[in-house]
Parts: sequence; C-alpha cells; structure tokens
Amino acid sequence: MYNHQSFYLRPRYFLTAILLFTLLIGAFTGENVRNIPLLQEGGVVLTESNEIDLHKKGTTFLYFYRKDSKLCQKMRYNIEQLNVENLQGIHFYAMDIEENMEFFYKYNISGIPNLLIFNGDAEAKRVMGIVSTANLEKIVKRAQQ
Repeated sequence: MYNHQSFYLRPRYFLTAILLFTLLIGAFTGENVRNIPLLQEGGVVLTESNEIDLHKKGTTFLYFYRKDSKLCQKMRYNIEQLNVENLQGIHFYAMDIEENMEFFYKYNISGIPNLLIFNGDAEAKRVMGIVSTANLEKIVKRAQQ
C-alpha cells in the first residue's frame, strides 16, 4: 500500500551538527567583538548619573553597565563613537548597575550591557548586548523622528 519511509537522524550526527554550528557562529561573531577597543569611562556622549530625570523634552538613552565587564566597555566605546553633532535633543546617561540597583529593578533589566530609550517618560525601545556604531546611528535617527 503506502511505502512511507521515515527519516532518522542519529544522535551523534545531530550533536556534531550542533557543535559545528556553535563553533562557526562563535568564530564569525566573536571576531567582530574582539576588535572593539575598551573604554571604561570618559568620553563626550555619555554622562555618568545616579539619578535620571525622564521629564525632559526629547529622547533619553539610558545605558546600564558594569565597570568590570569588557562587553560593557566595548559597548561604551561604540556609543562614544557617535557624532555629537547629530545628537541634538537627545540625552545620554550611563548608570552602573552595582551602584544603582534600584534602577536595575525598576526598569527590569535582564542583562548588561543594556540601552533603554525613552520618549519623555515612556520607554520606547530596549537594546541589549553590543551594537555597532552604524546600527546605533540608525537607532538614534529613528528616535529623533
């Protein structure tokens, strides 16, 4: 009658495929992250803050980080590469989560680095992880519209 053949993937082939996929993804994405310089503090764009006033007009970018995290230092470097002339009406604040745990819980931060974008006092977007400067510029342009 019907000749149905089922496809059987042996566990060792499946595990080999997952391992190969993981190694390839790590090799391609890890190289981009390793090439970003570290920036712990300083810069023109980000202002260190322990309190945030979200009642200002315009857009506010709130960057949560940890001082001892290399990923956070790389993300800070990318943020500081933004062209200051294109940032009119946008306020950038940096907040260390270890010194400001109440904001960490208030905004339900699930990981760092984390960039929250507010229009007035309403959250508009969240950006987690390391984002390239080119993508940050696109995010800033969208926020200004």
